[in-house]
Amino acid sequence: MIPTMVGILLITFAVVRLRAPGLYEEMAASGQSAGERKADAKLANIRSYLGRFKRTGNDLPAVLNTRVWIEKDDVIENLWMLEKGEHATLPAGDRGRAEVELYLKGRAYVIPLLEVLEDETLTELHAPASEALTICAFTPTNIEDYAKEQERQRIVSRNQLLEKCAIEFINTQEDGYLCVDEQYQTKRQKLIEIIRNEESAFSYSTAGKIGATFSETGFVSIMGKLFSGTLYSHMKQQFVFAIIADRWFITFWLNIMAIILAWGIAVPLGIRAARKKGSLEERATGGALMLLWSTPEFFLGTILLVHLCTDSSYGQEIFPSKGLTSDDVWMSTPAFLWDICYHSFLPLIVLTYNSFTVLSRYMRGQLLGELSSDYVRTARAKGASEDQIVYGHSLRNSMVTMITLGSGLLASMYGGFIFVELIFNIQGLGTLLLDAALTADAPLIMGSTIVSVGLLLISILVADILYAVVDPRIRSQYV
Repeated sequence: MIPTMVGILLITFAVVRLRAPGLYEEMAASGQSAGERKADAKLANIRSYLGRFKRTGNDLPAVLNTRVWIEKDDVIENLWMLEKGEHATLPAGDRGRAEVELYLKGRAYVIPLLEVLEDETLTELHAPASEALTICAFTPTNIEDYAKEQERQRIVSRNQLLEKCAIEFINTQEDGYLCVDEQYQTKRQKLIEIIRNEESAFSYSTAGKIGATFSETGFVSIMGKLFSGTLYSHMKQQFVFAIIADRWFITFWLNIMAIILAWGIAVPLGIRAARKKGSLEERATGGALMLLWSTPEFFLGTILLVHLCTDSSYGQEIFPSKGLTSDDVWMSTPAFLWDICYHSFLPLIVLTYNSFTVLSRYMRGQLLGELSSDYVRTARAKGASEDQIVYGHSLRNSMVTMITLGSGLLASMYGGFIFVELIFNIQGLGTLLLDAALTADAPLIMGSTIVSVGLLLISILVADILYAVVDPRIRSQYV
């Protein structure tokens, strides 16, 4: 179960990571110029996005962090690449993107940038290094990351000091990097002092670099927040599991009711079809089930919505088209239960019909196989009635395959429920996942995936237990 969950989450993370835009693209989409030369405006724009990137793990490499092995010479090369003067190696269109990517390197680049700032022979690079350093050392104070207010305030104070220490400069084709800040030396010394005082927060030992290569990654970051319950949705401004907690019971109970209905219809229908094999009734039932099975859920749901839930020239609506309860909250318990049944009648039909059509056909096939076996012929020869043969012998043996098929029913219904919620305007987990996908809300997508995967694994676990209930041969291995 655990490898299955990790594998599915890894695939989901990869898809979300590929879908998510980078920091440069985010800023460009919002109309903020990533190449803006005013230091205060540009750095403020970048800082405003770093908190969101940290929430999704996009501020770190996906699965392998090689940044921690960066040395001073590598940083010097990066800084010269961004110059517009004689050292320039990047075309103008790529310079803004490379600059923003440098700012996103975070903790791993702090000490190498500090070494550049301390080197008296690299005066020309001091100003751009200070700008990059104030961003790389900037720590977003997201609400979910700091349980202690005192620690959060300390980080906020350090961030504010860093913001004031960025040395102003210009970057032109004629002069390259040119410092224009009258407080250049004061800011430089202050910045060196801030970082040196908290060097332990930014430096790595050799063993620390090896561990960070695998642990300080986007996947580990988002998985840690996922399993600690601190995954936070920037779009909804709430913790992900708090959002899910407000909606899970709607989807859960409707799915449970749909499963009970599907099995309650499929098993008797499959038994009847097997006992009436070759009859006109059996052929008509099989044809109808095949027709229902081939009808998409969204198509049937739309037809029911148009004809039964909408006022038209043919008459008034019969069933409500929105939600699972009426707006009137002052109801007696019987009235409330009736109201829920009334609202959920059509959604349950759409959610159930595709499942029971498949299950009933498999029930028929399995029972027919059992009825042609040797032990059934022996029972008939001893004078057992058909009811005794079907319900006393064959049915339990047929249920092993049915349980296998039904083990994935809960999770598959969760996926199909997206259509049902969308069509009938039900505010459950299905529409929540759809909204998360449309807005690229990675934390909410990962949280919803946990629910879906959890349902799948619970279904498999329940199926394993039911195998032992219906089959004494399996039960004997454990009892």
